Amino acid sequence: MNILVTGSNGFVGKKLVQVLKKKGHSVKGFDKVLGNDLLDKTQCMQACKSINTVFHLAAILDENSPLLEKVNVEGTENILDAAAKARCSRFIFLSTVGVNAGVKGIINEKSLLKPITPYEKSKTKAEKLVLEFQEMVPVTIIRSALVLGPNRYWKQIVKLVGKGFPIIGGGKQVWQTIYIDDLVSALVFVLGKKECLGETFVVAEQEKPTLKELYFEIRKQIGAGEKIKAMPKCIAKIAAILKGNKGILTTQHIDRLARERNYNTGKINALGWKAKVGMREAMKKTVKSLGEG
Repeated sequence: MNILVTGSNGFVGKKLVQVLKKKGHSVKGFDKVLGNDLLDKTQCMQACKSINTVFHLAAILDENSPLLEKVNVEGTENILDAAAKARCSRFIFLSTVGVNAGVKGIINEKSLLKPITPYEKSKTKAEKLVLEFQEMVPVTIIRSALVLGPNRYWKQIVKLVGKGFPIIGGGKQVWQTIYIDDLVSALVFVLGKKECLGETFVVAEQEKPTLKELYFEIRKQIGAGEKIKAMPKCIAKIAAILKGNKGILTTQHIDRLARERNYNTGKINALGWKAKVGMREAMKKTVKSLGEG
């Protein structure tokens, strides 16, 4: 196939491009690093020429960015419109389980859309646009759990844990993630399945570790010992405010750490896809790649 990947130079995009090329597909990248702009309709139209499938991964995650809403929503509409006009055979959109962030209990594809953060709200709006276009271009939506792997986000987390940063709350809540390789395998899996057209899928690891278990695994992998400190959520948020809400130590991030992440992946599992890497193996691979051991 001739495939377009937006966000091709991002953490997930790079890995996806590598895997698609290994499978013999012709892949075109579309990324701001390459000079591409989702807000430029002409660029979007040119990028989709002679393309069979579009993987739309590009998005702004920085919630302080003034362009977050514009790129994540309007940019998605631009690339959707271009794919429809180019008569692409499939449009695969990478979303987030964050669209259900305010829902308690186990989350699946039928859970109420209840985003909390600006990023989650922008992805919810983008999802609705994707579904509105499904009469013009066949679509599939992948709602991913928090991606675990050797990126800047996890490097900061590992460093904080190594310095003795306490676990927020009791840490008993389920905290499912998904390893980068498993997310890419899910994206490639739906590419080859007609049953996935017009469908939305939640993807996450099969195990259901707690936040405390994840925190302990990080300490184990970096040789920081077994002793774990804990801090009530309210105290942690006060500390974040006193430190100026900078970097990863913000009240928003603390809320995310304290959130339960409990997902049901039965829908995509029934079609034959399952995550292969559990949290412990994923954390071991991540720490090794980061060089934090």
